[in-house]
Amino acid sequence: MSLFSLIKVAVDSVLSVLYPEVCISCGNHPPIRKDIFCLDCKSEMLITDHFDVKKNEFVRKMEARVDLLHAAALFPFITSGHAQKAIHALKFLNRPEVGIILGRQFGEMMNASPHFIKPDLIIPIPLHYKRQQKRGYNQSLMFAQGISESIGVSPSSKYLIKSQSIISQTTKGREDRFENVLNSFQLKSFKNLKGENILIVDDVMTTGATLEAACVKVSQIPEVKIQLATIVIAND
Repeated sequence: MSLFSLIKVAVDSVLSVLYPEVCISCGNHPPIRKDIFCLDCKSEMLITDHFDVKKNEFVRKMEARVDLLHAAALFPFITSGHAQKAIHALKFLNRPEVGIILGRQFGEMMNASPHFIKPDLIIPIPLHYKRQQKRGYNQSLMFAQGISESIGVSPSSKYLIKSQSIISQTTKGREDRFENVLNSFQLKSFKNLKGENILIVDDVMTTGATLEAACVKVSQIPEVKIQLATIVIAND
């Protein structure tokens, strides 16, 4: 083992004592190995049926707007629930590993699903560079990287770009959100993607406007096939 590796092991050991890893949700117990939740919180979490059901809730919400092969979210959104706390940590508490770990879990379920077809490329929903600079990373790209580790397909941020910042969408309806986001996205250098099967990923599916806008842009690729993935999906 190199001197650098020995130093890293020593530093990691000290940090684990000073700052012991705890469950991302309850903050009281150590997480399960290679997870972010403790056993108690994990046992209370609901998993969607999206990987087993072809015409699931996610597909039904999107199928009238875009042509999809399949779509799925890991968890339903529950206010103050475990998944919401994970999303909060991912987006606002500088915990990019949350996206990677949940992405690995999504990818494992995707591999076992009879409805997903292995994509050729993963495209994360982009952040405007100012937002990404402030946060330090794109949470959707972290999720994409985790999926990539499980399914062996690379993510890329070079095709779908957020060329302009947009104002908060919290109070906007779906149509206003859609127009707002659509005008902020650009699709670049996509000629080599003709006929590809593309998995578009985001952290949260709320109204579906952001994903729809991304699909509209990606649909400019000739003969493209689209699948969608998110960590959580909001109820109607």
